[in-house]
Amino acid sequence: MMRRLSFSLGLGLAAIVLLLLSSPSQAGKKELEAIAKLQAEVLILQRQLRDLQESFDRSNGQWLALLGQIGENVAALQRTLSALQQTLGETQTRTSSLFTQMDSRLIALETHLRTTSEGLAQLHDRIATLTENLAQAQRRAMTIDPTDPIQLFSAAYGEYLKGNYELALDQFRQYVQRFPSLETTDNAQYWIGECLYSLGRYEDAVAEFDALLRTYPQSDKALAARLKKALALLELGRREEAIAELRAVARHPLPSSEVNAARQRLQQLGVPLEEPRPTPPRRRR
Repeated sequence: MMRRLSFSLGLGLAAIVLLLLSSPSQAGKKELEAIAKLQAEVLILQRQLRDLQESFDRSNGQWLALLGQIGENVAALQRTLSALQQTLGETQTRTSSLFTQMDSRLIALETHLRTTSEGLAQLHDRIATLTENLAQAQRRAMTIDPTDPIQLFSAAYGEYLKGNYELALDQFRQYVQRFPSLETTDNAQYWIGECLYSLGRYEDAVAEFDALLRTYPQSDKALAARLKKALALLELGRREEAIAELRAVARHPLPSSEVNAARQRLQQLGVPLEEPRPTPPRRRR
């Protein structure tokens, strides 16, 4: 626009000069001075226009640089926004994963708590049942005539079959104490050892079986007592003593369930029926 204005001023000045030159008779000294003055003003205007054009160009360049910088800032902001969006997405993914894991753990914990609660309820019911059974057994025991060996032995054996080993143990001991000379006293002694074995009191069981073998060596329960003593010794980790008892039972001349059980147990232990004889030392030549 400024260039068009400068061009128009130049054309106007040229037209005036031509007009004056075309009629010199009418032009005087004053007119020439006016023309010169006008020409000088035109030159000044041209310089001002040029300066204004240069200023405009400089301003335009500054605006262009500023716009370029703004564009770069906008691009940087867009990159930062993209990075933030990516970070937000990753954070949301991790958070979702953590929530999923927490949900799984909470479900597992809830299941465990429910199972534990059910187990506690079952245990409570079992304790209540055992308490009732014990109360019934105690009531039945109160009705037994302790001076009657048949009633006492039958009651003790019945409690053993029901798994009431403590009560059965007490009644069998009463039987042995009250009736030490009856034909069934050795049986009561044997069942004392059986009750202790069932209760996991293996040391006491071994002592009671030894008492039977010592007091009633000819008892029909002697072989069974030695077998059960061997099993109790195995539970105690006394392997060599247990093997000796098992071999003694297994070598019994008469076949029986105890003999078969002893041989089977030796086989399970990987032990031969007969004890290996020691190899005599070689003679030096």
